Amino acid sequence: MTDTDGHTPAFGTNEHAALITEGRHQGVRDALLWLTFAHLPVSLQRYSEPFYETAVRLVVQNETDSPELTTSLNKLIEAKDSAVRAGIKNDQGKAGSVPRPKTVVDPPAFGQAD
Repeated sequence: MTDTDGHTPAFGTNEHAALITEGRHQGVRDALLWLTFAHLPVSLQRYSEPFYETAVRLVVQNETDSPELTTSLNKLIEAKDSAVRAGIKNDQGKAGSVPRPKTVVDPPAFGQAD
């Protein structure tokens, strides 16, 4: 899949999610954005990526938007959040937030995120 410029957005980015859900119901578009993982530290991406991949498959295979599709995506969001928290605990040996990186690479500009 490519955007209008012939560019293929990286898997797991907001741009990829927007491309996959173009023309879809707002609930489907929002859900896939919540499941993107490219913004996470690399150490946490492995816990989040499978949920994004599953959501993309659901959206692509189900061409008709429905309450059931939105519900399934929302449940993936819940599961992903828990999996990332479990990954943090696994990696750090304790619950709690991940230390912020010393530098932020290519942050989104204010007002650009949907």
